[in-house]
Amino acid sequence: MTRSVHLARLHRRSGKVALLLLLVCAFSLVDGLAGRMQQGFNSTSALPGGEYPVSGPLPPQTETIEDMVIEGGTDDRQVRLVPYEIYSGYWLGGKMWRGAIKVGANPASGEYVIRVRDKFGEKQNPTLIFVVQVWPDEATMKANAPERLTRWFGIDPFGLAVLVLPFALLAGFGNFMLGRAWSRALLAERSAEIYKLLPAPDGGGKDVTFGLGVQHGASPGMRCRIRRPDGAPVGEARVVECTARDCVARVPHELDVRPGDVVTLPELAEPPVATLGA
Repeated sequence: MTRSVHLARLHRRSGKVALLLLLVCAFSLVDGLAGRMQQGFNSTSALPGGEYPVSGPLPPQTETIEDMVIEGGTDDRQVRLVPYEIYSGYWLGGKMWRGAIKVGANPASGEYVIRVRDKFGEKQNPTLIFVVQVWPDEATMKANAPERLTRWFGIDPFGLAVLVLPFALLAGFGNFMLGRAWSRALLAERSAEIYKLLPAPDGGGKDVTFGLGVQHGASPGMRCRIRRPDGAPVGEARVVECTARDCVARVPHELDVRPGDVVTLPELAEPPVATLGA
């Protein structure tokens, strides 16, 4: 097995691994976002004894935490919202608050709505309406999750995406570097990958374009071999046109040539060795 064939196989396998990991990452993100949209971005799935961070804009005419009016939850305070602090928003610079939804040790399972508003009866800001779904245990919560990955495997889709993404990027970088190494190995063997396949202008076959030219010793009329990246032979072609870096070769109609196949030029003839006369 030549070095280029070995690198071609590694390049192909690393590409499949990178694609698989990227698909897993993409599916996880789509699954997580679809689940959030279905559940609602202000909705929280909660368990007994849990504490879940929340935040939002300050209601109108509200300057302090004590001015905030919090309605909903449960009368026994098993499900309640507790604001912690006020801070300046990062994007628009407005006043924001952060806090947590706290769930006691013995809440009744069900859905609870908590509203945050001001003291003056202004219109309710929909971003300050929080829906809390309390589940009796983690298994029940996962079985009813809107995300498929959570229902099927008990996996947080966003966590899986964060975990897989670095490996996907690493595999993609490895695939890129193996591709460059493969190109160099092909060049050392007077070979190059076919990157264009078109019908011949005169209808007499197919024209393939590859990255070897006059500077690599190619010339019109030269016969060259074509093989698959894994080394399987395909057939022969005849060079019909050359530039400094590229060539066009013609192949018969019946030859099963594909973009990505490898063209190999014949070895250059050794120049005759000069001898000194007696």
